[in-house]
Amino acid sequence: MYVLSPQESQLRDKLEHQVRTGFVLRGQALRSIERLKLYRDRYDDFKSYCESVFGFTMLYIERCMKAAETYYFIEEYLKTNGLNDPLPTKQRQLRPIFQAHLNPIETGEVWVIAVSLAMGKVPPAIMVKEAVKAYLKQKYPPVNPFSPGEICRITSEVPGKKNCWCVVAELRKDECVVDTWDDRFVVSVEDLVPLKLNRAESEQMLDWGARMSALSEVGNLDEAAIWLLKGLEKLNRSQLNSLEEQLLQVLEEFYLF
Repeated sequence: MYVLSPQESQLRDKLEHQVRTGFVLRGQALRSIERLKLYRDRYDDFKSYCESVFGFTMLYIERCMKAAETYYFIEEYLKTNGLNDPLPTKQRQLRPIFQAHLNPIETGEVWVIAVSLAMGKVPPAIMVKEAVKAYLKQKYPPVNPFSPGEICRITSEVPGKKNCWCVVAELRKDECVVDTWDDRFVVSVEDLVPLKLNRAESEQMLDWGARMSALSEVGNLDEAAIWLLKGLEKLNRSQLNSLEEQLLQVLEEFYLF
């Protein structure tokens, strides 16, 4: 083990006190302890030191240090631009910003947007998250990566259709018009995941998807029929198994023939 000088020991005591105060001083103090290796007289590494002395996990430690750094970015941005926006008061308000890996100027710009959304008050974390999303969307517009006819899965946004597969019918700037077996929706590209099927698999899926759509046009489907079709719309494969095929044929014989 190393031996700290009296000055280093005194500095560590001061920093350990700061760690137990507010989130900004906590993060700054942890960063200083790590950078100066003020743990080296008692511990082999920074992780062991933090776990033993403070009971902190490395995930929490990293968040504390990043939050403090982000706070100072915002403070400097506001000062440089002569702005009087309120500063963050909690670590979680800054998490959406440092998780987006923004540079110092972008950090300040996003915080100003978030404060504006909060009508001049300190914004909650969910509002900061919205500000980050809006800022990135405007500064780095998403490119639509899909093609007409491509089969995708809806991951969110559309009520009642999460995890359902669909077919891209039309492309827009950052959205797709998609068809499910029973309806058409406009979905953000961020809420679509391609199924990455080959041509034969796509044709198989489109075939039984068309059969499902034919049933949807009948109207007044029985509850059991709807239950089956809603199950099929969430399949992760292109081919029906023998039981699924038989059940779909039963519905077709009952409603269509």
